[in-house]
Amino acid sequence: MTTTIQPTLAFIGNFGGGEIILIFLIVLLLFGAKKVPELFRSLGKGVNEFRKAKNEWEQDIQDVMSQEPLEDHDFKDKSKEPSQSVPTEEEKHSANQN
Repeated sequence: MTTTIQPTLAFIGNFGGGEIILIFLIVLLLFGAKKVPELFRSLGKGVNEFRKAKNEWEQDIQDVMSQEPLEDHDFKDKSKEPSQSVPTEEEKHSANQN
């Protein structure tokens, strides 16, 4: 005996033809016949924008992963150099008083 496993989305469950028709009828009632094409058109544009952003993001990751690694730096040598810090307001004030 073989069992067939149908792929489903975990949060949606099994979608049949009846459920899809019911959802379409609810959308039709809520938005009206004139607004439904505009709604689906804007939904399609949003999905396309999301896909484009996802592809750009994946391409950026691929570009970074294909780069050569940066050289290791020896930070111990840099600690011997004098630090050049920005004086705080208190240091400026005390320097002006002298």
